[in-house]
Amino acid sequence: MNIFDVRRTFLNIRRLKQIVAVLARHGFSHFLNKMNIHERLPWLSRLADDSPPEEAGRDIPERLALAFEELGPVYIKLGQLLAARPDLVPPAFMAAFGRLRDQVPPLPDTVVVPVMERAFRRPLDGVFRRFSAEARAAGSIGQAHEAELFDGSSVMVKIRRPGVEKMVEDDLALLEALADLADRHLPELAAIRPRMLVGELRRSLRNELDFIGEAARAAKFRDSMRENPDIMVPDIHWDLVSHDVLVMELVNGVGLTNPGALSGDERRRVAGILADCFIRQYFETGIFHADPHAGNFLYRPDGVVAIIDFGLAGRLSGDLRLALSRMLVALREGDTDDLADLIAGLGEFFPGSGIRDFRFDLGNFLERHYGIPADRLDFAAMFREALELARKNGLFLPRDFVLLIRSLVLVADLIRGLDPGFRLDEAVIPAAKRLGLNLRRPAALARRGFRTASRFTSLLQRLPEDFRDLLEKARTGNLTFVFRHDNLRTSVERTGRSMDRLTLGIISAALIIGSSIVISAGQSGLAAGRIIPLFGGVSLPMALASLGFPLALLLAACVAWGIFRDRG
Repeated sequence: MNIFDVRRTFLNIRRLKQIVAVLARHGFSHFLNKMNIHERLPWLSRLADDSPPEEAGRDIPERLALAFEELGPVYIKLGQLLAARPDLVPPAFMAAFGRLRDQVPPLPDTVVVPVMERAFRRPLDGVFRRFSAEARAAGSIGQAHEAELFDGSSVMVKIRRPGVEKMVEDDLALLEALADLADRHLPELAAIRPRMLVGELRRSLRNELDFIGEAARAAKFRDSMRENPDIMVPDIHWDLVSHDVLVMELVNGVGLTNPGALSGDERRRVAGILADCFIRQYFETGIFHADPHAGNFLYRPDGVVAIIDFGLAGRLSGDLRLALSRMLVALREGDTDDLADLIAGLGEFFPGSGIRDFRFDLGNFLERHYGIPADRLDFAAMFREALELARKNGLFLPRDFVLLIRSLVLVADLIRGLDPGFRLDEAVIPAAKRLGLNLRRPAALARRGFRTASRFTSLLQRLPEDFRDLLEKARTGNLTFVFRHDNLRTSVERTGRSMDRLTLGIISAALIIGSSIVISAGQSGLAAGRIIPLFGGVSLPMALASLGFPLALLLAACVAWGIFRDRG
């Protein structure tokens, strides 16, 4: 996507001006100028000046977090995403982005009611016996209300804000264009892979916008936790679910954001329930809750823990679960080589980086922690530090693995806050070893081998047909090869602009010469017989020739401005 195709990228140019102005005001003009935005959009150059930032006493992470907060929901979500990626950004940025909050005033009932009636295709009093107009919670994507169905069931109703989908798509389009420019012009940002990051943000926001998908994830979690009597997942009322509205069972209980409201025995019980629940997700079901912060759990009066939000989930393949189990065992036993190979095998190193330095740093990391009593180990801090080592050594890890580590860190922090003496290692390590043994059993190996053989057989079956299509394209001249060289892209664009200016210069010169000839001929009387009277005796050719001079002057000014802008 081309950022300079403003008409296609944004229907509202003011949004583009606002983003550039906000970034510049917070001290990021240097990066905007390096991205060469002003070359095609010179009217933005005055916004991206090099004046000192408003928050001169603040450091870069804080200023960038303030800019994201001012730019709104999509950029706040970007900051929150970066806060969850210690493998991509330094701790200072994670801390600044971690403080970003998606706080917006709730929608009035004059907006809420029409949205719901359009979704249900009937009046609201025909759906609910009682509906609370006061929002229980509000965010930039949607808000939640309590209601009661005609059968007496209490439900929670989530409503998507009108127009939010278009707003998100517009901002994502600009972010994709900016990420493309950053990839080309800001090598210092190459390690965080801007285009990949925006793609991950797009998937995350689409999941939040898709209430039907969220309902499906909740239903899957409900099925996977059905055998656990201590975990409750709200039931989904599928007949009242649409893209704009989600209706699920209402859960009442004490939020884990206020652990002081629970007794000591209750806190220890909840810690054990959460540990068992998430160990089952990581090592058995393969589908896990990727955002297990305290606000997503309620402790009911009957002693059951309810999970109430499923906006973000991850999926672990058998290979990834096996790698995780081996990592935990290697971490417990201090096996540096095996741990480094396992982590490096999941991702890829940035050019110029390699596993040797990573293995050395990981060895130092394990030496600092090895020998510490298990009840004193902070697994959350250890995993954060391991991901920080991956970032420092240019190792890019897959999204689901990072989501898994984030989930594990949040769960470990939550359990430690509930019960500081809980031995998470005593619960995790045996489960990891059991998973490793189960995946290595002959039956499991046979199933994996059969799946691999089936995929390979399918590939061989398609090979003759694919090869025939390739030969047919070559025979008919439809076979094409695409060669791309990113470093030549800027040169090609500048060459194109130079040719455009040359063309405008030639047209300008032709207009001046042609207009001069026509006017000279008319004044000398050579063209008197061909004069067509127009106004006050001025002929049509003379009128057109007179217009040629200001038009030529305008074209010449455009050429001069382009040259001055490039050299400036």
